[in-house]
Amino acid sequence: MIITSISAYAIKSKVRYELAGQVKPQAQLPGSGYLRFDPYPQLYSQQSETLIIRVETDAGITGWGETQAPIAPEVAQTIIERVLGPAVLGRDPLATNVRFMEMFGTMRVRGQLTGYQLDAIAGIDIALWDIRGKAEGRAVGEVLGGQFRTELPCYVTGLRGSSRQERADEARHWAEQGIGVKPCLGFGVREDTDEIESIRNAIGDSSTLLVDGVWKYSFSEAVRVGRAFEQNGVEFFEAPMLPEDVNGHARLAEKLDVAIAIGEPLRTRFQFMPWFEAGSMSVAQPDVLRNGISETMKVAHVAEGFNIEVAPHTGCLTVVGMAATWQTSSAISNFLVQEFQPVMFDTFNRWLEEPLVVRGGKLQIPDGPGLGINIDIERFEEDVDSVVTIGEPAG
Repeated sequence: MIITSISAYAIKSKVRYELAGQVKPQAQLPGSGYLRFDPYPQLYSQQSETLIIRVETDAGITGWGETQAPIAPEVAQTIIERVLGPAVLGRDPLATNVRFMEMFGTMRVRGQLTGYQLDAIAGIDIALWDIRGKAEGRAVGEVLGGQFRTELPCYVTGLRGSSRQERADEARHWAEQGIGVKPCLGFGVREDTDEIESIRNAIGDSSTLLVDGVWKYSFSEAVRVGRAFEQNGVEFFEAPMLPEDVNGHARLAEKLDVAIAIGEPLRTRFQFMPWFEAGSMSVAQPDVLRNGISETMKVAHVAEGFNIEVAPHTGCLTVVGMAATWQTSSAISNFLVQEFQPVMFDTFNRWLEEPLVVRGGKLQIPDGPGLGINIDIERFEEDVDSVVTIGEPAG
């Protein structure tokens, strides 16, 4: 079997991905559809953007993947068209690790080891695993060595009510369904302390409560607010400080009992390793759409050697990325909990002939071959903004 074509579809849906109800949208950047939400410095889109990958083979098996590309998916699209696609075209799709390392090697000595380059690699890698599963007639989780679980405990990210009471009511809604909640904070120690106390009171003592600090606190602020999180039974404190501050997070982990969770900006086990060695995290959050299935499993294996649990990250993504993430999580022995994006779930589940399912507060891992999903092409194409293809597509 060989790869005959690769298509990369830039997706732009009109639904806007938002983190928190108390943020203030700033003016749109000139000449773009992007903006910031005060107080967060990173860009967000007025639409839900991502990049979907389709890989076809001479055996008639098609694989689907997704690249985490919430901003400018055209960048990763061009990398696939000009660099990565030609590197794997005509090659064996079943040799997933070999293909990953070939793609990783294309720009490695030039320092292109993160960002859009790795995101683009991840999308192709996922599609190859989909092909491999379909070729074997087994779900990807089984092909990875077996599934430890067929459903995943999960939590939702962000509470979008405009008032504290609305956000508390929203948290209670999820808790009543058996789903954990993770508000996005970083608005100040006093405000965030009051917010987390309000949420804990709303959901009760037994419901899962996590916090995303969105990298906003100084060290002293993170210690102070972390104490309040401990008192309110927060299970992990994600992204407390600057994303480059390995040693600062190690110091914070020594000060607090609440687990420190890190991973969204990191690609590959090589970038996770300094954090593991420094004791800077107790929960690792690799993103399958930024590391691929191949590398996420390697990150998980290394984390296990440090007795670190894994809670895979997800952001703005579609059901393709969800299926890939859920399959991967099923095969991780040191798995903790799965991030779940209900707005994205509701927006893109219509692509599937048989939608993904949440039942009893758990994400149900599809049991079909490969990623376990079948895409309705007509519905999918309604959200396609642009596509590039290299090679010879079937038909």
